[in-house]
Amino acid sequence: MIEQATIVCVVCPVSCAVLVEFEGDGIIKTDHNQCKLALDYVTDELFDPRRTLTTSLPVDGGKAPLVSVKTAQGLPKDDVLSAMQSLSGIHVTAPVHIGDVIVEDVLGTGIHLVATRNVEAA
Repeated sequence: MIEQATIVCVVCPVSCAVLVEFEGDGIIKTDHNQCKLALDYVTDELFDPRRTLTTSLPVDGGKAPLVSVKTAQGLPKDDVLSAMQSLSGIHVTAPVHIGDVIVEDVLGTGIHLVATRNVEAA
């Protein structure tokens, strides 16, 4: 059965509201997109939606109380809440540097959680 959806593409500032017709795991037709970049975005968003997880974690022995972190790649959208829950209770020990891997293989996805801020030891 052919289905339709409207997905707002966020690849560029235009933010096209792309009308897409799809069946199973294949796209049949797209409309209202102003560039070719929307096709890849819409395909991913329909069949494998992912989100970058960003949060902050407490730092022990640091000049700052928290360090900001994010996943190095997008996690499957359905795993984001579970990933947040899995980070509960994790403390980071200073010093921390941008790019340090804080958690390897979040939820067995192969995706790492990395620091996005430097925190010096106190």
